Amino acid sequence: MTVLDLSAIGLQIILPLTLVSWLAFAPLSNWLSFIIQATAAGIALLALLLVAVWLIPPWWTPYLYLALWLAAVLWQTSRLMKSSDISSGRMLDYAGLAALLPLATLATFLSVRAVAGHFPPDGEAVIDIAFPMGSGTYFVASGGAAATINGHFITLDPVTERQRAYRGQSYGADLVKLDKWGLRASGWRPTDPAAYAVFSEPVFAPCSGTILQARDGMADMIVPQTDVTRLEGNHVYIGCGDFAVLLAHLRKNSVLVQGGDRVTQGQKNGEVGNSGQSSEPHLHVHVQRIAEETAPIFLADPVFVTVEGNFLVRNERVSINK
Repeated sequence: MTVLDLSAIGLQIILPLTLVSWLAFAPLSNWLSFIIQATAAGIALLALLLVAVWLIPPWWTPYLYLALWLAAVLWQTSRLMKSSDISSGRMLDYAGLAALLPLATLATFLSVRAVAGHFPPDGEAVIDIAFPMGSGTYFVASGGAAATINGHFITLDPVTERQRAYRGQSYGADLVKLDKWGLRASGWRPTDPAAYAVFSEPVFAPCSGTILQARDGMADMIVPQTDVTRLEGNHVYIGCGDFAVLLAHLRKNSVLVQGGDRVTQGQKNGEVGNSGQSSEPHLHVHVQRIAEETAPIFLADPVFVTVEGNFLVRNERVSINK
C-alpha cells in the first residue's frame, strides 16, 4: 500500500467519518460547545472537499459526508432542544474543543486558499484552448491557481535544478475520465493501466500550430510505479503562435506526429497513457511561453489557461459532447 493510499484512507475516509460519527453519537454537552463542534466539523469537511483529490473515494463522496453532517446537526439540535439537562460545561467539552479549534483554523486557511485558486490572478495572461479529448465526463485531478489545489505549483518557485527545468508546467492541469458512476476505474487502484477509463482515449490538438517536439516509445508504467527519467513521458509539444501546449503521459506507440509537422485544432495527436512520472493514467496539459533555443524546452514561463472558456480547478467535472 502506497503513501497515497494511506493518505486517502486517513483523510478521506477515517477523518470525515470520525467527525460525523462524533457529532452524531457523542456530541459535546452544551449549546456553545455543540455549535463550535458542528461548525468545526463542517469547515473541515468543506476543506477536504476543496483540497483533497476525490478519485478514490470518488468525487461524490465529500457531498455524501456533508449530507451526513447536516443530518447529524439537525438530529442533535432537535435532541438538545428537548433536553432538560444541558450542562454548562464538562471536561470532555474542553478536551474536544482543544482538538477542534486547531483543525478548524487549518481547514479555514486551506479553504480560503483553495477558493482563491479558482480564478486566475488579475492581470495575468490567460490563453484559451480547445478541450484536448473527445466526448465524455472528465475530472480535474490537479488544476487551479493555488498550490493547495494544484500540485504543479511546486515548480513555480523551484528549489532544485530538476524543478527549474520544468517551470513551464506550473499552471498545468491533470485530466482523467469518469464512467457513469463517477469512477475512474474498477477497484481501488488497479495495477493495469488499461483498467482506467481514460487509458487509450484519443488526444487532439487543442490549437493549430507546429509540433516543436514529440516523443514516443516510453513504456506505460504499472500503477502506481513511475518513470522519473523523463517526467513528461511520451508527449506532444505544440507551438501555437506566442505560446506552446504540452500534452503529456501519452500511450506508448500512439503518437501520430513528429517535430516540424503542422497540425490543426482537433487533429488526433495520440492517446492517453501512463508513461513518465504518472502515478496512474491521465492527460497532463499545460501552456507556457516558448523557451529560448539554448534553454531546456520546459523552462519558460508558465501561462494560465482556460479550456473553452473554463478555468480548470481540482475536483471539477467537465462534460464534453462532440
